[in-house]
Amino acid sequence: MIGVSYHGYIPLAKKFLYELGRSPAILEVGVDRGVTFLTMVTFLARCKREFLAVGVDVMVQEQVRLMLNYTDLQPTQQAYLVEQNSLTALPKMIEQGFKFDVLFLDGDHNYYTVSNELKHINALMNESGIIIIDDYDGRWESKDLWYADRAGYEMNSEVTPKQETEKHGVKPAVDEWLESNTQWKKSKPIPGEPIVLTRET
Repeated sequence: MIGVSYHGYIPLAKKFLYELGRSPAILEVGVDRGVTFLTMVTFLARCKREFLAVGVDVMVQEQVRLMLNYTDLQPTQQAYLVEQNSLTALPKMIEQGFKFDVLFLDGDHNYYTVSNELKHINALMNESGIIIIDDYDGRWESKDLWYADRAGYEMNSEVTPKQETEKHGVKPAVDEWLESNTQWKKSKPIPGEPIVLTRET
């Protein structure tokens, strides 16, 4: 069976949020072209009276802002794009008391960044929340991708400077974090590169 990409997990997240017995909140780290974020916002706008959606990226593309601005939302349906480094944005959200039901983690695919993002998970997630992490078994599972090396990001002050680490890639960062946070379990409900984390309650 051919594995699916990160976007292939959108139906799983939709089902989870549709069945949630409260107003949902979602967070995406690494919005990029907005495929996941805008799809989820549109879905929630149709099926939930109230929701919160937050997208974080070091460079929010103008077309994503425009498409979100033209999405018809009610006053109780909130969607925001935050142009900031995740390692700055996540602690701020914790300070402000935000809690999320679904987290899509698809930012800088390197050991340093993912390790530090995961440090904030317990404070950010509701008890029954799920986390979908891209490239756990993909191209960047054991080697680092840095936005600092990508064309168009050279002068971006929000980008994390490259760090030298003994380990590399997404997979060791996730596995190391799971060893210290045994209440969280990993699974692959759909074959593919991403992985899903759920917390035992």
